[in-house]
Amino acid sequence: MMNSIMNVAAKSVIGCGMPPILFDIQNHLREVGIQINEKVEGEGRGGSLKDEGTIKKVLMEHDVFKKHVIDEKARGMGDITVLDYDETTIHVVNIKTSIGSTDNCFSKIGFVYALTSLKPDELPKTMNYSQMNDLINKYKCDDPMKDYWFLCVDKTDSKNVMVRGAKQINCWIVNINPSNVLQINWKKEKTMEPVQRTWDEAYNIMMGGVKKSINGFIKNIPEDWLESKKNEL
Repeated sequence: MMNSIMNVAAKSVIGCGMPPILFDIQNHLREVGIQINEKVEGEGRGGSLKDEGTIKKVLMEHDVFKKHVIDEKARGMGDITVLDYDETTIHVVNIKTSIGSTDNCFSKIGFVYALTSLKPDELPKTMNYSQMNDLINKYKCDDPMKDYWFLCVDKTDSKNVMVRGAKQINCWIVNINPSNVLQINWKKEKTMEPVQRTWDEAYNIMMGGVKKSINGFIKNIPEDWLESKKNEL
């Protein structure tokens, strides 16, 4: 049965730009409908962490996916790494559970991974914006199937599941908070088809949004603060 699913997926995902195994994972979670956890002491993030664990457990107990889904440490590049059916290609996946509102989704390392030829173990664990820019310029790679993937499950309807790459997102929202420079409107995103972009188009949307955010933040810094900083240097 799974082999037939894989064959159908391999043929059908070409149009939507999704790797076959992620297509199958998306559909499996749609069928299962995981149990969503309540907030922990009023904090939604606490429930989301439990939901991530539930999603991982469901996938790792599946006869096929358990051989392909690798758990990642907290604060890693992604929540899971998925080894494709070819047992060579890997996909970095960030799990998101959301009530459909706007969610912080920016990751320097994730964006660099999506836009370059670099493998996860070749990327620094932390980086500043200058390092991010340098790595993208040096290792630029136009690979349509290499992306920083989001697996988004709706907390109000856990069968509403979507897998989408950062390069495919329609609804990136610029945020001038330097800690979370880009967000995604998941409710709106789920009503739209993924965007198939060239590398340049993806770069302009993703990094263009980063630049707008940082420049917006700088414009909101009092002028005397900037002058003070110059004097210190």
